[in-house]
Amino acid sequence: MAVDPLLLKSASEQARRVASGAIDVEELLRKQRAAIDAENPTLNAFVALVPLGNSLPADGASLLSGATFAVKDNIDVAGLPTRCGLKAWSAAPAERDAAVVARLRKAGLVCLGKLNMHAMALGASNHNVDFGNAYNPRRTTHSPGGSSGGSGAAVAAGLCAIALGTDTMGSVRIPAAYCGVVGFKPSAGAISSDGVTPLCRLLDQVGILARSVEDVTRAFEAVCDDSPEAGQTGEADPHLHGGFGFAIPADLDALGLALEVRTAFEAAVQRLRAAGIQLHPLDLRDYTFASVRRAGLLLCEAELLGTLAVPLAERRDEIPPDLLGMLDFAAHKSAADLARALAVVVDAGTWIDRSLRAFDGLLLPTAAQTAFPMAGPVPAEQADLTAMANVAGGPAISLPLPVEAGALPVGLQLIGRRGADLGILRNAARFEALLA
Repeated sequence: MAVDPLLLKSASEQARRVASGAIDVEELLRKQRAAIDAENPTLNAFVALVPLGNSLPADGASLLSGATFAVKDNIDVAGLPTRCGLKAWSAAPAERDAAVVARLRKAGLVCLGKLNMHAMALGASNHNVDFGNAYNPRRTTHSPGGSSGGSGAAVAAGLCAIALGTDTMGSVRIPAAYCGVVGFKPSAGAISSDGVTPLCRLLDQVGILARSVEDVTRAFEAVCDDSPEAGQTGEADPHLHGGFGFAIPADLDALGLALEVRTAFEAAVQRLRAAGIQLHPLDLRDYTFASVRRAGLLLCEAELLGTLAVPLAERRDEIPPDLLGMLDFAAHKSAADLARALAVVVDAGTWIDRSLRAFDGLLLPTAAQTAFPMAGPVPAEQADLTAMANVAGGPAISLPLPVEAGALPVGLQLIGRRGADLGILRNAARFEALLA
């Protein structure tokens, strides 16, 4: 069954059609559920559905009213258990929605259900022993990325208009890049984490996946926290490079990019320059990508040891071997090891913040590779280019780049200074139009 073309339109376009009376919410919802019924057996993006009778939107009005959304299974939805991709994580049905889910409902969006994920959000492939692997709709033998793999797959396949995920070192942006959609990680603290099971509180952030920057922007405006920091502009220093322009890596060879990723990125840089975008080389030799990723991973593993203390004590044999191996690795690390890892992360964040003061943002490929076969090896360095934004606490967005017909998607990443969320989204919309 082919997905109805309307379901591949943007959430904003679907909402406009609902508002105009061209389609009513109930009919849109029926189309959406029919697509899930047809495609989910192949993709395994959804792990739980909201009962149809509970799916109608609230009375709230917004520019996304009537569009649908779904959430990663570490985010609470009232009436559904939050399993975090792990059956050993026993969970009763949530009594209330996570704050971010409640805000989307208040804006008139319809919640469809829960999406597949890498167990406990600790992994970027979406291999899942307990709930089955999620697969990439662009090539169904391949990974959708992770840990928000079900979120990327569902949006790319038209199974929901908007998806929520969580991003600790790239877990929203990597699936967006692999699946060919838009993925946004806001600044730290910009979206409430109430009702979200944490992986690493220092690095976690709820993020948004959609098929256009317009959709991401409107969803972010609907769910953005009311804290003062969320409203900051994070502008570049006007005395440096005139206060405008973007940094790009001075040495692409050092990033270890796959040929198809490098080709797409260099073509995008050429098109942006031709359109008048100021791009300045930034020396990244003082930022050690692999060591920052490994330090962040250790902090995640160490915090998860506490989160999973009860299952580890009572149901250890039910924890998947790969997850158990990472937890056991962290259990044998000393306090000094953890302190060193924290120092690496904090120092890297300080370096990024200082380096970006001269620019409106940094442009990078989102991942060094495209989606890989689920039956093959998992690239260790998937999060090398995305973890930068998490350690600095700034916003970052992945946009799909033009690629040849039939080729796997490639993502372009914009990283901004903390608080520059709306500025990064405005520039992402410009780049989206220039690169279309």
